Amino acid sequence: MDTGYHYPLLPVNGNKTGQTSVKEAALYFYLEDGRHHQLIVEEGLRATDLCNLLTLKFSVARSHAWTIVEQFRDLGIERILEDHEEVLQMYTASCNLSSRDKRFILRQDIRKYQFFQNPENFYPLELVDFESQQDCLAESTALSKIITIQNMLHSGNTMPVVQNFLWFKDSTKSSWRKYFFRIEESILSFSFFPEKKEQKMHTLLDVQCCDIFMPIDGKCTGAPTNFTFCVKLRSNLEGSFADLKWFCSATEKERKCWIVALRLAKFGKKLRENYREAKSRSNSVDNSSLCLNKGEHHDTTLDSLSCNKVQVAMDFTGKSGRMVQNPVEVKAIAAIEAQNRKKKVSTFRALHSPVQPTFEFGVHTLQPWFYGGMTREEATQLLTKYVTVDGVFLVRESHRNPDSFVLSYVYNQKILHTQIYPMEEKNQLCFTLDGGKTKFYDLLQLVEFYQLNLGYLPTKLTHFFVHQPRRRESPP
Repeated sequence: MDTGYHYPLLPVNGNKTGQTSVKEAALYFYLEDGRHHQLIVEEGLRATDLCNLLTLKFSVARSHAWTIVEQFRDLGIERILEDHEEVLQMYTASCNLSSRDKRFILRQDIRKYQFFQNPENFYPLELVDFESQQDCLAESTALSKIITIQNMLHSGNTMPVVQNFLWFKDSTKSSWRKYFFRIEESILSFSFFPEKKEQKMHTLLDVQCCDIFMPIDGKCTGAPTNFTFCVKLRSNLEGSFADLKWFCSATEKERKCWIVALRLAKFGKKLRENYREAKSRSNSVDNSSLCLNKGEHHDTTLDSLSCNKVQVAMDFTGKSGRMVQNPVEVKAIAAIEAQNRKKKVSTFRALHSPVQPTFEFGVHTLQPWFYGGMTREEATQLLTKYVTVDGVFLVRESHRNPDSFVLSYVYNQKILHTQIYPMEEKNQLCFTLDGGKTKFYDLLQLVEFYQLNLGYLPTKLTHFFVHQPRRRESPP
């Protein structure tokens, strides 16, 4: 069986204990659609630098959201390598694990550093111990508490202390039991009496000596809920996975909080440095796209748009593009482009029946976020992969209302579908999703508007699923 790992190329005798130091290794790396490349990984190569190399290998756009995921497929668990971790070191450390199907996956995780940007989405206030913070009392307002968390993440010497009830099971137990857990600095402790928070806490493990895993399919068989995760002591890496320590939370939000807390407990300020480096790199990246899966009809990618990126006005009315700096000229060019769009719409309508308009050759058909005849069920299934990220979207044709469209997007961990209707405005074809209050000459205008404004929607459109649209021949 091809495990995705290959034997080291240049083993070198190490210390006096007889251990082997590996200088480089030939490893396979996979996308989730099955495509793979072999790459020589040298000593000292960080995960973030390897991601940049792999984006070139796979011919995908660079993005700070790329991650390396180490999967143990037969054991059903995986872990994400942090940007600063050395890939070869992680590979050699796991060579003796009792897994026969190991694999490195190149995957995009747009939520990797979101807890720095929106801590309120990752830290339920009831899970944070504010009594341990000198500058924030337990009776402080919610806003004060959020500000305290944000200050700790961005500039504090310590990280937020998280505590709550979790179900727990290890290899010595056949059933799950509920305990009160607390993570402070790098120590995870627990109380034997779940009904009494004041009881003495006992140390379970030091997170800095552990690796944090998630189930590949999102759940652990027999767990009280689907929101599970596990840790393993690195001192036991040469043993089996029977001694995995499994945890189970009541909700997905609580699990997200614990995963972030464990990451910060293990790596501390290093994650802050990773975030700042990734943020700096993102300013030089124009697009962030990832091949998620390769279906029968589409090559799907996820494009991450950032409203914080610097945007420059460009003039494409001539034969070649040029940068425009004069504000007056920018407005004039925008007016010309708007007029040209109206002309295109008029020409488009003249080519088709005025009674039954067709949108087969509209400008939207060449947009990467347009999915044509995708059904509601297919759109829901695709968007569910990023149900915790507000603003992920795609546009598709409506099956219930011919000649109209549907905007499918994520908000508040739900998949919403909003109808886009065509309408006439002064003999011009327009599109609207708010009953005509806001009208656009094409779907491209509509999407661009809601990427920058809330308007009728509860969230801005922030990320879109991309496929390579089939370019159709012009109508006769």
